[in-house]
Amino acid sequence: MTSDHGLWEHGAGLEAVRNVLWSWMSLPDTDRRRDEFDRLALALFRWQAHHNEVYGEFVRLMGVEPSSVNAFDDIPFMPVELFKSREVKSTSWPTDHIFRSSGTSATPPRAAHHLDSAGGAWYRKVAALAWSSVWNTEVSGHDWMGLLPGYVGREDASLLAMLQGFCEAAGHTGNRFWMHDHDSLSRALSDWDSDAQRRPLVLFGVTWALLDWVRSAAADTPVWEGEVLVVDTGGMKGRGEEPTREEVLAELRGRLPQARLASEYGMTEMLSQGYAKDGLHHTFPKWVSPLVRDPRDPRRTLPDGRTGRVDVVDLANVHSCAFLATSDAAQWRPEGLKLLGRMDHAEVRGCSLLASE
Repeated sequence: MTSDHGLWEHGAGLEAVRNVLWSWMSLPDTDRRRDEFDRLALALFRWQAHHNEVYGEFVRLMGVEPSSVNAFDDIPFMPVELFKSREVKSTSWPTDHIFRSSGTSATPPRAAHHLDSAGGAWYRKVAALAWSSVWNTEVSGHDWMGLLPGYVGREDASLLAMLQGFCEAAGHTGNRFWMHDHDSLSRALSDWDSDAQRRPLVLFGVTWALLDWVRSAAADTPVWEGEVLVVDTGGMKGRGEEPTREEVLAELRGRLPQARLASEYGMTEMLSQGYAKDGLHHTFPKWVSPLVRDPRDPRRTLPDGRTGRVDVVDLANVHSCAFLATSDAAQWRPEGLKLLGRMDHAEVRGCSLLASE
């Protein structure tokens, strides 16, 4: 693998780098060593700094010479806001598909994540592996449903594309996703529970939609014989005062006492996902490494229990940028990464300069 790392600095193509990364990502967890992750991240950094026009500009604006970066902690992280104003691509290729963040044509610019011709299949493969890495189960071993207003019918929604891939892997046919039709969702759950061939069910849902559903008469404190996992994807923006995660979990737990509750962490700008099995503390596949950084000193990693801004390495973002500075606030706890909302008016140094070019 060392020779492959070296090739990255000498013109390796996108697919060659992607194949090397997959060969490591798909290893059993026990065989994915942290030191090997650091070497892959450094090699990918140098390759993307050279082959990614937007990220390369950002690195130069930070005054960093890629060849002088020899430690993982010295890699610059690019603000995700640049996905709203620039095409973030590693090497040159025609766009085959675009994932966009939520919103409408009337809203401010939305993030756009460009995919190459192999990008859609790569995304579904990565998302399925992320699920199995965190949950230790294959996506084909579950039944899947979604309560996803704002996503259903959108070909540019990465969450919907992921769940469609999960449904295909599970052999599902017919509609499995709903927007506001609580009665249809409840009937589908009842039909699933009465099916002798049922598998453990995973229901993905937008936070406010799940709360609306369980408060409606359609939910009516359901009693299921089968195993149900409800995965909250977040989303309360524009719905009044936002409840805390603890308040959301308490209400869902009170109204769905038989269901397990979990939460997903993902974003348009990255291809991998993390999951909180307890609904609060997220864990991630081994090729994803979130860091909690001091917002006043972006290179300083904070100790556990301190609140800071999330930087994240996602090696699956080989085609775009694997080193992302978000505006999410979080703390590392022994149980995992606890998200705490958004940083107030956080802007990473270099973002405004690049966005204006």
